[in-house]
Amino acid sequence: AAVAASPTASHMLRAIFQPIIRSPKLTNARCSCGTLRTLASVVPLGTLHPPPSAAALIIGNEVLSGKIQDTNTASLARLLHARGVNLVRVVVVPDVKEDIASNVLRLRELVGPSGFVFTSGGIGPTHDDITYESIAGALGRDVEIHKGTHQRMREFYEAQGKEVNASRLRMATIPVGSEVLTTPGVWVPLVRIENIYILPGIPRLFNAMMDANKSRFTGPDIQLETILTLQGEGEIAEALREIALNFPEVQIGSYPKTTEEQKYTTKLTFESRDSALVSQAVAAARRVITVLKE
Repeated sequence: AAVAASPTASHMLRAIFQPIIRSPKLTNARCSCGTLRTLASVVPLGTLHPPPSAAALIIGNEVLSGKIQDTNTASLARLLHARGVNLVRVVVVPDVKEDIASNVLRLRELVGPSGFVFTSGGIGPTHDDITYESIAGALGRDVEIHKGTHQRMREFYEAQGKEVNASRLRMATIPVGSEVLTTPGVWVPLVRIENIYILPGIPRLFNAMMDANKSRFTGPDIQLETILTLQGEGEIAEALREIALNFPEVQIGSYPKTTEEQKYTTKLTFESRDSALVSQAVAAARRVITVLKE
């Protein structure tokens, strides 16, 4: 029988949580709509440090036209997620100064002073590479040639028998007051201005620079538990909905199998920065969903 289709599932969930709600410490725990709130909603979470937020601004006409596929977003999301930072917004803009400036300010406001804004693209030597000057203008700053970057660039190009001409020099012309972070084997700077990190769009460089400086981007560890079931998403959707309502601090993912080799029908993931809440949510799921033995 389908768990979600039967009223038994809902009754079972209420039976699970009702003793908790009736605890003397949790009296009068009712929403304005009159529905009962459960442990995850009412236990103080003051012991948890809220994770920092991050946003990404992907810059380039070539991304918007489909000429280039953006892979930096996915790699950035994986790195930040593993380090306990929430990537909350990704915006793609053309090589237009006003669009870059206005969006970087919006994203900066969104993540707050403890958050991070990452930009990708627009720091090369050509006419449409205007990220440095656009962000400098947004923050009311000028740009200047950074001596250390200029020196590393000159060594790089002279080793190839090339000169640092005016176009290449633009790649070392960054917002005044920036901090320049270096990456082993790469002369290109990772420029930080306030809480904005300016990176190249080339994935090889983007990934190397983020990896070399990842210690700067840290939040609470994420706890993850996975369970497998032979029941389909439609059968367990209602049960999952109630568990999600009872544990709003736990992200619950539901993923149907994608290949015949997978011996389950649905994979469920439970993620939070509070391991106790993950354990409680998983225990609730195991009571109303038929779980495969591991």
